[in-house]
Amino acid sequence: MSRNPPSGAALAGPLMDYEGVNIPTWKSWLLGLARGKTRRPGGQDHSRAVDKVFSALVMLVDDEPIAIEVVRVHLEQAGFTRFVTTSDPAQALNLMIETKPDVLLLDLMMPGTSGFEILQQMESANILKDIPTIVLTAATDSQSRMQALELGVTEFLTKPADPIELVMRVSNTLAAKAYWRGCWEA
Repeated sequence: MSRNPPSGAALAGPLMDYEGVNIPTWKSWLLGLARGKTRRPGGQDHSRAVDKVFSALVMLVDDEPIAIEVVRVHLEQAGFTRFVTTSDPAQALNLMIETKPDVLLLDLMMPGTSGFEILQQMESANILKDIPTIVLTAATDSQSRMQALELGVTEFLTKPADPIELVMRVSNTLAAKAYWRGCWEA
């Protein structure tokens, strides 16, 4: 558990296998750091930065309330504690502006206002750059994936997402955000 974490550049991408560090090792390191049992090189304790990851405000937007609940349960089991949710995509942008979530999990295929439209609204409101967005959708076609990535999403997961991958992608996205904002500099 004393391995060093990946560099900031690696945090921005998937961590399936980074220099021999697989996802379970990374998860163990991250959870150990959160509990104060793991330290960065030089003996520096960065548990405060990891606490920020697990106390991040996670926003879930999906027209299916059961999908929101399933994702929330997986994240709660991993240690996340703060959520804002809506199954009404028309409310999503105002809720984002009001609550300022740290990360957004967004479905693409919703009636009324699609996830693509929400991404465009976020860009127009100049908040997309501040809220890393993970698309969690049943859409599997490459055109949807490319369109979402072009609109600025950070990650793309297909429903039903593997719970471990879901937690790791959210954790990694938040860790990358914290890293780029200087949280690792204690």
